[in-house]
Amino acid sequence: MIELDSPYSKTGEGLQRSVDPVDNEVYLYSQGETSFIRNMYPCFDQPDLKATFNFTVTAPGHWEVISNNPVKQTSTSGDKKTWEFTTTPIMSTYITAVIAGPYAHVHDTYKGEKEIPLGIYCRKSLFEKLDSENIFRLTKQGFDYFQKVFGLAYPFDKYDQIAVVDFNWGAMENVGAVTWREEMLVFRSKVTKRAYTGRASTLMHEMAHMWFGNLVTMRWWDDLWLNEAFAEWVSYLAITEGTEFTTGWTDFTAIRKTAAYAQDQLSTTHPIATDMIDIDTVKSNFDMISYAKGASALQQLAAYCGRENFIKGLQNYFTKFAYKNTTLSDLINELAATSGRDLKPWVATWIQTAGVNTLRSKIEGSGDTYSSIAIAQEAPKIPAGSTELRQHRLAVGLYDLKGNELVRRRSVELDVSGALTEVSELRGEKVADLVLVNDSDLTYAKVRLDSKSIETLKSHIGKLTDGLSRTVCWSASWDMMRDAELSASDYINIVLAGLGTEDDITVLGQLLVQLNSAVELYTSDKHRDAQREKVANALESLLNKAAPESDHQLQFARAFASLAATPSHGARIRELLEGKLAGLKVDSDLRWHFVTCLVERGLSSPAEVAQELEKDNTFTGQLAAELCNAAFPTKEAKVAAWKKATEGDHTIWIKLYNIRGYNRPLHRALHVDFIDQYLGMLLDTWANSSYEISSMLIQGLFPTYVINQPTLTKIKTWIATTGKDAHPSLKRFINEGIEAMERALKVQALEN
Repeated sequence: MIELDSPYSKTGEGLQRSVDPVDNEVYLYSQGETSFIRNMYPCFDQPDLKATFNFTVTAPGHWEVISNNPVKQTSTSGDKKTWEFTTTPIMSTYITAVIAGPYAHVHDTYKGEKEIPLGIYCRKSLFEKLDSENIFRLTKQGFDYFQKVFGLAYPFDKYDQIAVVDFNWGAMENVGAVTWREEMLVFRSKVTKRAYTGRASTLMHEMAHMWFGNLVTMRWWDDLWLNEAFAEWVSYLAITEGTEFTTGWTDFTAIRKTAAYAQDQLSTTHPIATDMIDIDTVKSNFDMISYAKGASALQQLAAYCGRENFIKGLQNYFTKFAYKNTTLSDLINELAATSGRDLKPWVATWIQTAGVNTLRSKIEGSGDTYSSIAIAQEAPKIPAGSTELRQHRLAVGLYDLKGNELVRRRSVELDVSGALTEVSELRGEKVADLVLVNDSDLTYAKVRLDSKSIETLKSHIGKLTDGLSRTVCWSASWDMMRDAELSASDYINIVLAGLGTEDDITVLGQLLVQLNSAVELYTSDKHRDAQREKVANALESLLNKAAPESDHQLQFARAFASLAATPSHGARIRELLEGKLAGLKVDSDLRWHFVTCLVERGLSSPAEVAQELEKDNTFTGQLAAELCNAAFPTKEAKVAAWKKATEGDHTIWIKLYNIRGYNRPLHRALHVDFIDQYLGMLLDTWANSSYEISSMLIQGLFPTYVINQPTLTKIKTWIATTGKDAHPSLKRFINEGIEAMERALKVQALEN
């Protein structure tokens, strides 16, 4: 027998211990992925070593204890209670779980092909905010959908979902006991439909893992991408086809796919399937290439195989390899058998090569008709020297302005391969106002539009009636700006032209994030203040017009406060905080947002922050106060925030919120004095901190907003000298920051 005496984690790596400031109760949860479960119990911690597990836990008598399997029996001795759980099925170590504490809980049962006990748990002080009816409904819809599509009943004995604090990820697919980042499962303040859609997709993602990842597990982390990409792909399929969130693919395109495109254009990009040389490399590759690009590739594969063939292959895969470990080839063999296609070329080009292709429309006209429409495909610019031209299944759409709408006239689906593909079916069509390559977003590629289409979008993008294709246009405009093919001012004008008519709240939220970046990162120093004021004025106007109590009103209020640029804007934030806008519910989280925006503009005081904390002395309130205190526009506040982030035995979330308060774009001048300190700490931080802590510090404290050549030169010199022998993952983070700054400087140069 092996005994382990181990400290609790404060970084979400192993068995985490947190104390609720509301009632001083202790809450524990385990986090095993990727290699953290060894911090809780001794094991050979790798996915291809599976076993059955018998968990017995002794805890305070008033606690609840949750594990992967149902409770077999309990016994009480004094003020302690012992929980014994039934034996688990054979499974990997990283998805074992123990969660313990005085969690409040509610239960239900899924009654389908088999009955599945359901539970939802959260802290007692948060329980009144738990909308369990909605979560249970989504959970049951998920079981309906997945059991039908996968052709196999849920393979485990129960399904609990637990909201936990100080959690590093969105959620974790422990068998039968999914842990969630608390604010993603329980909404303590008003949120928009975007948050509900995100909760639904995360719920489906983790549930999909019960089959793909837990029942059938990759043999080694080289196939990590397949585990995550599959859950990503099928989660958006499930919410689109099985729930009220029917615009799921639009949301995927707006947020997840956009992030994948950005990641895939860095020199640190990698093939979807890559060699995992060590566990830090595994952790670094939990990125948008593994998730969103992988999901986009699977979407292409499903179209290439034919959906029915693809689903049948999946069903055969689950049946054949249940409770076993597999590699990519095992899945591909099943899909090849059902589709009758040789999939090795597809794997070679989509999975084993890096980078994103660019697709451009090539148009020739004869009078008012097209004599030719073709699609030119360019190899990825990164990695350098790539000649990869992939096969794409996509659509090309023609759109006409009709009254106040930009309406699809015709869409043609075809296979695109090689350097140039003729769209013969559109020859002879009348000239359209917009020719959209990748109409309906069927493939993964950068899209470039012809000059007439770009002019149409500058004034009419908000009039495009198809939401998914409109999002493709938003994405293309954003990417063109990031490639310095469109100035920041042109991009800002395009967004402002369509922002008021964008009805998809998730897309709207993403546009507001990108609009902020366009101002703070891609606009030059000479023009930034004017652009910030222009955008803030536009957002205030949209806020004034927004329907009371609407999602749009809430989104515009938050965005306006974030970009407020003048004394009158500051006064308006104060009015919003005081509840002077009809229909805007200023609850705890929105109050903290407004106070933060006042703080970073020097329009608030430490005393006001302290008063807010008295009103909201909760986990979330304490973190918000940490952020506020770090966001004061003074050197003293930045020094204190830096020290709290980099020193002391603080939890990872205390450190993170100090980083967020420190690194405010309005305070870029204060960050200059910290650059040498930042470079000086990098090697020691990587050597002496956990991966979660070190990666957070290295990325979060990077001088993101000090965008100039001296900063760039200083960081490049560090990479070439002091950091030349640093761990590849550390150098990856620094190089990604360098490239982001180089990209910003190129865009800024368009208007200098």
